[in-house]
Amino acid sequence: MSHPVPLAIPQVRNLIRTAEAKADEALLAKVELMQGMLRVRQSADVPAPHTGQEGLLRLGRAIQTDLASQSDLFRAHSALTKAAHEIWADAPHDDTPDYVEPTGEASAVA
Repeated sequence: MSHPVPLAIPQVRNLIRTAEAKADEALLAKVELMQGMLRVRQSADVPAPHTGQEGLLRLGRAIQTDLASQSDLFRAHSALTKAAHEIWADAPHDDTPDYVEPTGEASAVA
């Protein structure tokens, strides 16, 4: 069963915000893990200063991947916002270049 598109927009808005928050939490968890790994490595009981370096490097790559994924998620959010503006004709379009006149004033949609 499908929902009318304008009614689905708030639900999608909540879903994208939830996804962004979860991406932040995943990133924070990895950063906290890295911090914990570094603290353990600073212990006098660790035999060499390079102990765990491979794990840190792999975790660093995972963090980089998360950051790239978040960037794509933010781009998806922007694309969805643009689509919502196109669907809701009564939404202001002055922030969308396709609807802005060279003078900077929004044009009326016929």
